Amino acid sequence: FFKQKTAYEIPKRDWSSDVCSSDLVFFYFVTSSIIYYCICKKILQSKSLFLIALAAFSLNPYLLWLCNSGQDTVFELFLLLSSAALILRKNMALALMPLYFLCLVRPAYWATLLLFPIIYYAKNRKKLPRYFGRMLLITPVSALFLTLMINVLAFGTPNLATSSGTTALFSHNKYYYLSMPKFDMDVFLSKGGNMDPARILKDNSKLDSVKDVELRAALVSILENPKSLLLNTLQKVDSYFFAVQKVPQLPGSYYLSENQKNIVIENERLSWALILGNLVYFLHRSALLVLGIVAFTIYQIRLRKRGPLQDNLGYLLIPYFATAIPCIIYYTESRFKVVSELLLVPIIMGVFQAYKRTPEIGRAHV
Repeated sequence: FFKQKTAYEIPKRDWSSDVCSSDLVFFYFVTSSIIYYCICKKILQSKSLFLIALAAFSLNPYLLWLCNSGQDTVFELFLLLSSAALILRKNMALALMPLYFLCLVRPAYWATLLLFPIIYYAKNRKKLPRYFGRMLLITPVSALFLTLMINVLAFGTPNLATSSGTTALFSHNKYYYLSMPKFDMDVFLSKGGNMDPARILKDNSKLDSVKDVELRAALVSILENPKSLLLNTLQKVDSYFFAVQKVPQLPGSYYLSENQKNIVIENERLSWALILGNLVYFLHRSALLVLGIVAFTIYQIRLRKRGPLQDNLGYLLIPYFATAIPCIIYYTESRFKVVSELLLVPIIMGVFQAYKRTPEIGRAHV
């Protein structure tokens, strides 16, 4: 699956332009697989549930594809699973380190880094030494401030992402809701001048104090199109939490015409390989959603009053739900959640294991 041209086939390898080599990707993918195995082994003693949790990793075609084609995903996978493993080992302070590096790979995880210590402190403030608790709260904020300062010195801007203005303009475009979840937003809105800030700001003096032209265009679009804003937001929530198909759903190139009255089909790319991959991901995501709802119901009705399922297990929910915040503010694609939602699987299986091992529940169920 990861086979690409090797160094033996390319005698003079330019490492400066090939940082994410196949060997490096393979190393991080295998290491991530081992870490995920250890996480599932620590949480699940039931062999059948353990095997189901492992299958969720191996039978997720979109995750495997992204680890190969979008190599930043394999780094995200490694760093998030490393942090999760440290959390399960109750090493909270050390778990912040891979989370910080993860924020540099995926800025959306800043929400996780900032929320995790707050939630942990709120739950354990009576048990924590005062000095440790304060340091736990201060460290992520200090890391964010330091990163912003370094960005100002190195790049002349405090932005956590180099294309934040462009992303905001895409995310709050008047016709965002037409692109997602069917079409690739980047392609759908890029042609015909639909992403031209001058087109949006023509004869408009609102928010002229905002220096970033694309960010200003995004804010003006929000103010002038409240109906689109609501539809866009509903679509983002639906795509993040409830969509069972990959987002965007269709491969190929589809774009909004210049007159904003037609959708042009440029290249469909409907191959059997892509269709079958989408089918497998559909089954995977459908099962995750259904089992997640069932597990949540079981926990609320039968298990919540009996205390936590396992120490620190609930903290593995934070990356998935915290990442939803920037994804709803900006935009949602399956690639932004496919790694964090992987941690939901051992939690769901842990609920079923606790339900299975509770004698009172078993008798009541019978």
